[in-house]
Amino acid sequence: MLDQSGNIDDSWMLSFFNSKDGKIASRSIEEIKKNFSVDWIFYENKEVDIAIIPFGLDTQKDDVMTIPDNMFIPTERLFELYDVFFLSYQPGIEPQKRISPIIRTGTISLINDDKTFYINASAFPGNSGSPVFLKPSPIRFDEKGISIGSDELGGKFIGIIGEYIPYQEIAISTQTGRPRVIFEENTGLSRVWSVPFIEEILNLNIFKEQLNKLVKK
Repeated sequence: MLDQSGNIDDSWMLSFFNSKDGKIASRSIEEIKKNFSVDWIFYENKEVDIAIIPFGLDTQKDDVMTIPDNMFIPTERLFELYDVFFLSYQPGIEPQKRISPIIRTGTISLINDDKTFYINASAFPGNSGSPVFLKPSPIRFDEKGISIGSDELGGKFIGIIGEYIPYQEIAISTQTGRPRVIFEENTGLSRVWSVPFIEEILNLNIFKEQLNKLVKK
């Protein structure tokens, strides 16, 4: 979305979603910005790769699901070994009549001090922004112990996919001792931006101002 000069280039971007008449609908981001008087909102820390743009829906025509606030879970309630799943778009698999997500599963591998965490689930270009949820489980554990039978956390929203973690192997020339080729592979680990990052950008005044414009319309 950002060009080499750091300028926003969304002229080619489209928003695709299902419509209630059984077809796939689309709107250009330029059209959304113009019709709703909204614009991209970026996370204040440029190291955090999150951007959102609010826009209205036609509830009579658009077949769209939302994630309510009561499904958000902070990182304090997450632990390594919790099973997760995320709903993603996979380039190369073209939708037929309706848009259906590719479901991938994995496990929380490491919770970082900065409130991001890694999952051992492969993500690829096009998966960024995919919502991540806790997989329901009959057995749940936390700092208090193990509970069996009930699971109040299963299915809750815990963040969005940021990027996959690459592994690099460098081929060194035996003649010059200098690097010649860098091989990069997907490690199978993916970084997740957790709920606190999402909540922080949703609580920005600029987001609330744009949201109020939509409500008034």
